[in-house]
Amino acid sequence: MDKLSDLLEIAKQAAQSSGNFLKNEFHQDQEASLNKGRDIKLKIDIESEKLILEFINQNSKLPILSEESGASNDLGDTYWIVDPLDGSSNYFRKIDICAVSIALMHQGEPLLGVINDFMNEHLYFASKNEGAFCNGIPIKVSDIEDAAEGTIMTGIPAKSLYSDDEFKLMIKLFQKWKKVRMIGSAAIANLYVAKGKADCYEEKGTFIWDVAAGAVIVHEAGGFASLSEFKSDFRVDAKFTNGKIN
Repeated sequence: MDKLSDLLEIAKQAAQSSGNFLKNEFHQDQEASLNKGRDIKLKIDIESEKLILEFINQNSKLPILSEESGASNDLGDTYWIVDPLDGSSNYFRKIDICAVSIALMHQGEPLLGVINDFMNEHLYFASKNEGAFCNGIPIKVSDIEDAAEGTIMTGIPAKSLYSDDEFKLMIKLFQKWKKVRMIGSAAIANLYVAKGKADCYEEKGTFIWDVAAGAVIVHEAGGFASLSEFKSDFRVDAKFTNGKIN
């Protein structure tokens, strides 16, 4: 495997290029390629993905798992994970909470992550044991120790049907927190934890491309990040905290 610092630079440049494109197109009317149930995909997701994949493939021989096109080939131990537009529904409705997310996985662990909050021109990045940064400035998690004084970020993953029991479990989780926020982008929610704007992100059955980059950024910002219950369709359970609240 290439040096982690070189791979991080590839991810940063790919995320910047795609983010610039998405920001330039933000105020245009967007065409949906899929709009069914709780899921929406835009044609611009595919265009963003093409930019990212072309750049990564020009500079790295590692396989890629991407939200729109799936796995490029047998992923093996080490591979890229790409979400070309996290928060597609927000983008579609002109809500400027959306991001480009790129991570590198090795044996089930994210080694580096880049999230481009392109509407705010904030590029977040981290690699293992090297800290977490926004536009080159170090970031860190909050110091809140009690959930009753804290904020949890979450979401409702796109699937066709939820049982009453699933929603009851969600409400039970919410009850111990002072505030609950759903903003429509897991990547941005993860950044809020990493930067100390929130204290926890928890979501069951989200997709790995939504949270892989956020996991390493939160961890390197001093927090706790857990990805578990990996499924064959790439869904996972994610829990990220400031490390001070269980």
